[in-house]
Amino acid sequence: MNELAIGLSLTSLVISAIAYWRSGGKQDVEQVRRELNRDIEALRVKYEESIQSLEQTIAAAYESSRQHLQTAGEKLRQLKNEAIAGLEKQVQLAQQQLEALRQRLEQAAKSAKDATVTAARNVEAAISARVRRIEARTTLLEAKAKATLAVGLATTKVFDKAEQLLEDAAELVRSARETLGSDHAYDQFLDKMKLSLREATTAVRTHAENVRQKIEQVLNDADRIVGTLESDEDKAAKQPA
Repeated sequence: MNELAIGLSLTSLVISAIAYWRSGGKQDVEQVRRELNRDIEALRVKYEESIQSLEQTIAAAYESSRQHLQTAGEKLRQLKNEAIAGLEKQVQLAQQQLEALRQRLEQAAKSAKDATVTAARNVEAAISARVRRIEARTTLLEAKAKATLAVGLATTKVFDKAEQLLEDAAELVRSARETLGSDHAYDQFLDKMKLSLREATTAVRTHAENVRQKIEQVLNDADRIVGTLESDEDKAAKQPA
């Protein structure tokens, strides 16, 4: 009984469709088809524009990273020329890793158009994070350089200049934190170094007997965070491209 009812319903539907087609329904179908084609074309254009916009965004991000690497490179060259004791190897390694990262950036920028948008964005984001870390590392080396000079000044009781250098170093640490942005992997190290700088500055200001020890703690904290950044960059460089 149900099968008969379904059959009659289907037959009625077919007859109705044929009647609709003969009475002008064909024109309606063609109109729908034309509108659908227009919608599809509009979506295609929007998609291509979106892809082009993303490609431009990625290219702009790479250009920004190039500029940051150039700035960091110039600062490292200046630190090398200053030849401050205790920084030579750290500066040299930073220069080597920066150059390797620069080459990796250029390779990624060239291959970005041949990769999917998602893959290209992921690669760019990873390189950008590494650029920020090496830039922050350079800033921390600048802070260490100032703290190193402050040791000598405090030892010879030139406290006012030593205090200014430590304040400059603290500002550089804050700058490094800003450079890292949403990368909070080093917050604990940075907080420790900031605390050591405050204590060292207080010791210099009060002409404390342990002033040298306090400043050397700053240097130890700087070495710890710089060493961690060095190791992390080495690991990142070994990751598959």
